[in-house]
Amino acid sequence: MSNLSGYDGEAVGFDSVKLNKTEEKDSSTQTTEYSESGVSSQTNVSKETGSLVTADDLNAQEEVLKEYPPPLLTEFLKKVVPKMLEQLDHSDKEPLYNSSDSDEEEVINAKLFQEITLTDLPGMAGGDQSRCILDMSWSSAGNSFAVSVGRLQHVNWCVEDGLIRIFTIKRTAGDTFVRTLDLTEKSCVTKLLYHPTVSALLAYGTTSGEVVLCNLRNLDAILLTSPAGVHESKRVTGLYWADPALANIFLTMHIMNTGKRRGASDQILISAGCDGTINVWRVNANQKIFENVVCYCLNGSRNMDSVNISCFDFIKTYPLRPSEEKVADDIFVVGCTSGGLYLCKIKTYQPIVDSKCVDPVYEVFQGHIGYMLDVVFSYQKPGVFVSASIDSEVRIYDINQPSPLKVIHIDKAISCMSWLPNNPCVLVMGLAKPDPQLLQLGVVMLTQRSHWRWHVHWFARFPTKWLSWAVLVYAK
Repeated sequence: MSNLSGYDGEAVGFDSVKLNKTEEKDSSTQTTEYSESGVSSQTNVSKETGSLVTADDLNAQEEVLKEYPPPLLTEFLKKVVPKMLEQLDHSDKEPLYNSSDSDEEEVINAKLFQEITLTDLPGMAGGDQSRCILDMSWSSAGNSFAVSVGRLQHVNWCVEDGLIRIFTIKRTAGDTFVRTLDLTEKSCVTKLLYHPTVSALLAYGTTSGEVVLCNLRNLDAILLTSPAGVHESKRVTGLYWADPALANIFLTMHIMNTGKRRGASDQILISAGCDGTINVWRVNANQKIFENVVCYCLNGSRNMDSVNISCFDFIKTYPLRPSEEKVADDIFVVGCTSGGLYLCKIKTYQPIVDSKCVDPVYEVFQGHIGYMLDVVFSYQKPGVFVSASIDSEVRIYDINQPSPLKVIHIDKAISCMSWLPNNPCVLVMGLAKPDPQLLQLGVVMLTQRSHWRWHVHWFARFPTKWLSWAVLVYAK
């Protein structure tokens, strides 16, 4: 063993481990979809029972109960029932079944509320040179109104003093209108108009082209007046207070042009003159602001004769209208004494050389052959407006076509018209001197199916005398 290595030759033992490779698998199972359903039921059991008894079954002791109906009941009902029905008919004047399909014509009654005379003013008599009521406007509060008194015809320049008389209803006077204020001007006041929401603001225009704003709450304050030379010192033919949507358009335009911030109580007043211009004013009675936003001059860029404006109106826009009924919100229409009808845009205009005015006309419509009395846009029908002329012709237009949709000839002379706000197809017109002692109102009903149809109904007659007094009526 000496030849062996130095290691101990004793055997050594150790544990051995055998490794076997195994595979591990994971699996899962899921049951079918779980669903829950509920069924409710309700039972309904009805049972009808009835009974029939006679007087004998009730053991009636009196002979009168053994007979039904009792004696003399029929005769009593025959006497009482007709009187009761007659009394009920007398108490209820409205028909019991008054449906919209009734052939009976509805009767509208009115009665004279108060007659206000102006006999204390000199010159209130007949003739072309006499003084008369030039214009009238109701306050938005409904308790006062203003009338303008002056001469309707002038030979050359107006040298007559104008007068605005304001009447207010007083309980101490038996709930009647009494004179509360007189405002004088150096020339006749042709147009006056209360603000539609601020009852203390009264605007008026004169024959010399001035536009004045009066705050009736503070009579000691200075009247806000337009700059000299407005409307070329010619007669103001129309006034218009812009609604909030229209005022926002003009105030935004004013901010873009001047950079001035708008006030919370800023209002937009629009005036038109017989020189063919329409001025837009930014007014604020509290901050003594009366400044021009833009001046429109019709046909100013075409080197044509000036237009004698007699009426104008702006399109009525509503943001909540359906998309298929929405129209442009910057459109207004202007009528003139020669019968012309001009469609204009607020934001799209042509500049005029050597002038601060702009020309807003972008289309000329087929107008009337005579003096245009009024033009008004519909409240509910988008883009539809109606015009009336002195020859008793009423035309219905759409802004998308220059020719009228319908021409209506009235057999009586008309003086004014207005849409009924809560009915999209009713147009109210006033008659001009239907006879020496009567004043009438008329209604034109318009419907649009395959074409425009119309119906005229004259419904009210009020006794009148001269133009020197006003008639106030209310529905009965």
